[in-house]
Amino acid sequence: MRLTVDLSSLQQAVKAMGAERIDFELSSELTPIEPIDTQLGEGLEVNLEEIEFETGLASYQGRQVLLYIRDHGGRVSTALNDGSKGNKYHIADCGTLAEMRAKGRFDRYVVTNKLSGQFHISGDDWETNQHTEGEANLKVCKNCLAHLNYQGYKNKVRGPIFNAFDLTDFFDTYSSFFKFMPSGAANKNIGYSKDWDVLSRKTREKFNYQCQQCALDLNQHKRLLHVHHINGVKSDNSSSNLTPLCCDCHRKQPLHQHMFIKHEDSKRISQLRRSQGLNINKSWQDVYDHADPGMHGVIGLLEKYYVSLPEVGEDIKNNKQYTVAGLELAWPLKKVGIAIDKPEAIAATKQGWKIYSMRHALSQIEQLVSSLR
Repeated sequence: MRLTVDLSSLQQAVKAMGAERIDFELSSELTPIEPIDTQLGEGLEVNLEEIEFETGLASYQGRQVLLYIRDHGGRVSTALNDGSKGNKYHIADCGTLAEMRAKGRFDRYVVTNKLSGQFHISGDDWETNQHTEGEANLKVCKNCLAHLNYQGYKNKVRGPIFNAFDLTDFFDTYSSFFKFMPSGAANKNIGYSKDWDVLSRKTREKFNYQCQQCALDLNQHKRLLHVHHINGVKSDNSSSNLTPLCCDCHRKQPLHQHMFIKHEDSKRISQLRRSQGLNINKSWQDVYDHADPGMHGVIGLLEKYYVSLPEVGEDIKNNKQYTVAGLELAWPLKKVGIAIDKPEAIAATKQGWKIYSMRHALSQIEQLVSSLR
């Protein structure tokens, strides 16, 4: 049965009240919390073989995780007093984990996506022989940082990168690789004034919905345009302190933790930049600026080998000119590319492209470089 609804009276009443018309967009930002998310927040014990490393990052049931060994045996008290003396936690498929698999060791690991940096460990203290447990501030595995070339770990002085490693920054860097936000991600509305939605909209309107860093026009995709506090103080809503930035430029601002951007949004930004002629790469810095932050480790290695600059956000079309895949980095003349999404990698391969995942680009960098010569 078809229903006809007349809203003209309501519209007249709204007009009489002098209410201001605002734009409204439906968004799928909220994702229901499933039992597995709660379990991962608390820590879930699994076998090493149950953890996936398709991208090179540790993943469990489609969620980015880190893993550690809870049982510290007789060293438990030492680790509780000084986390740097405990077992390291892993964030990627590093050489240490590969060695354990090669030896047939599938120890019981705990996987978690908690961002606090505190890990629940236990053991029987070697001096007292008493069962002891508590929270320890464990350190990240250095081999994992090297495997990902995280923040240029292979190319720079490593100590400062290791010492300053922060789980929030790390998960933020690779947020577009995963569908679900990690446990403990901050509420994005915390710290904002009650009238923030109105101020944000007026600021974006003032600049005609254009990113003030990369010049991207987002009039047709307003949800992807954020408003940035230039001095970092969310309570300072003076007009001189507010500037609109696309979600990609916003996430790359200093001290912007917890800005988890979905792969679909990151890819859409790249596509829009290309269609508007903004993805022009004249230097490696341009590539860094335009690419997904999760690609920076690969980009750092490619720069070291002096290969030609890649295209960022390349669309692959079939013989009917339908877009079937999107690549993070691509060399069209060589038909070589790097993809985050596996189905898109497969689709590009069917079109005659040689596609690397981030994992294979990192571990087979010389082969990749050779294919670009």
